[in-house]
Amino acid sequence: MAEKKSTSARPASKERGEMALILEGVEYVLRPSHEAIEEVEQLTGKSLLQLAREALQGKLTTSEIAQIATEFIRAFGRATESPAIAASKAPRIRELIGEAEGGFQSGMSAIAAVLSLASTGGYTASGELKAATIPTMEDPHAAA
Repeated sequence: MAEKKSTSARPASKERGEMALILEGVEYVLRPSHEAIEEVEQLTGKSLLQLAREALQGKLTTSEIAQIATEFIRAFGRATESPAIAASKAPRIRELIGEAEGGFQSGMSAIAAVLSLASTGGYTASGELKAATIPTMEDPHAAA
């Protein structure tokens, strides 16, 4: 098996809601920033929740998979100040996904995971993990 290369100085961070997508042996990081999600919604005409649902059901088109992947890859490039990654183009990403091991099914799985995480509200607009809050309940049996 060929060694995996990375497009950046750091791997995907689950704490930021990021996932890796391996294309031609290179790890591309999908970062679901607010800006990228907004762009995807505008390009597809679908809401985040609709996209997440369709991805989980395997109903996204190859163009939608490529566009979502591209916008999330670009978001990672902007966040890490990597101009080449930030300039990724959807036709090339689509081609790479189609040629990747597992093809569009593998790409859809990664997209579904990222969209699902993003749609749960567990991340800030910039893609950072929100601090967990633990609701507390008073013991109804405690003496007043």
